[in-house]
Amino acid sequence: MKGIIAVCAVAAYAGTASSQVMVFTDRASWEAAVGGSYTLEDFNGSSVQTIAPGATLDTGLLQVTRDGSPNANDGDLEIRPGTSFGNIDGTNFLYGETGITPHENTLFGFNGQQVYAFGGDFASPFSGDGINISAGGQLFSLDGIGFGTGFYGIVDLGGSSLGQVSIVGDPGDITFQELWQADNISYAAVPTPASAILLGIGGLLATRRKR
Repeated sequence: MKGIIAVCAVAAYAGTASSQVMVFTDRASWEAAVGGSYTLEDFNGSSVQTIAPGATLDTGLLQVTRDGSPNANDGDLEIRPGTSFGNIDGTNFLYGETGITPHENTLFGFNGQQVYAFGGDFASPFSGDGINISAGGQLFSLDGIGFGTGFYGIVDLGGSSLGQVSIVGDPGDITFQELWQADNISYAAVPTPASAILLGIGGLLATRRKR
């Protein structure tokens, strides 16, 4: 499934990354923490392809850029079919290699929006020194998933922007590849001031109706 999903639930979480940003290793808990609507990209509408260094794949819901770091193009970024090793649910998925130091980064764009929540289903994002989600200048390690498959997501509970979001390798001096596979990338956009006002008016009207 691909598109905008509405979720109404009670917030729950599974770890702390900072005073505001919480780490989740369960999709249902992440959805509960978002508590509203979010966007999900499953890559099933994207053709199998290799994303060239410096190029961007625009799915309409998500922009995925291979930053082309100066490492002799040693990394890789592809849309692979569900028949490939590393698939998560038998459908198309995003496959990445960070390359040796300096690592290539995979950058995510959200149709020009800032996001306060980001997550996805990952397979084996650990091949020695680990893979991280970089957001707002912080690194969130995916190593806890190990060689298996699992959800990993982050939410700024204050609703503030996570800033630039990317997948990166370990920041240390690594002389071999780090591999990762991701699917069902999900995010929630920071409401615009106009949207926040409309939400506030809607809540006020609902309160008045109850009276």
